[in-house]
Amino acid sequence: MLSLLVVVTCVGAAIALGQIKSLKSDVSLLHREVLSLRERLAKSEQAEKAKRDLDQEEIKAEKNKPGGEIRADQKALNLSREEIQLIKDYIKPAPAAGAAAAAINVGDPVEGAMIPLPSQLTDKVPKLVGGKFTIRNGAIIIVKRDSRQADAVLSPN
Repeated sequence: MLSLLVVVTCVGAAIALGQIKSLKSDVSLLHREVLSLRERLAKSEQAEKAKRDLDQEEIKAEKNKPGGEIRADQKALNLSREEIQLIKDYIKPAPAAGAAAAAINVGDPVEGAMIPLPSQLTDKVPKLVGGKFTIRNGAIIIVKRDSRQADAVLSPN
């Protein structure tokens, strides 16, 4: 009886030791994932800070130009053809149906519901981080972070 008790105790201890080793490996894997996520977050924050600094420099340069100060509605998103095509690949508006509303231009206030830009898109075009979009008459209207004015209007094609 005593030998049976010793054998059962040894088996239980072996199982517990195996579980402890498994948990240790899981914890180390999670530590590695947290470190990689922290690195990605730091890179993202650096890119955002660099973008903000660049925007501030552009605003200062624009103010120093002859002709005076710039208005908020003059600062639009400058998107390359590739970026515009990428946006249109990710956001596919339905054809405009019903009564046509007034066309919206860059700088016009945007009212109504806005949808955050997909993270896959903002990963490829960092200047769109935090931006939102809406669709009017088949046109994609993009608004930058903390803005309620149209910063880019991509007409339907």
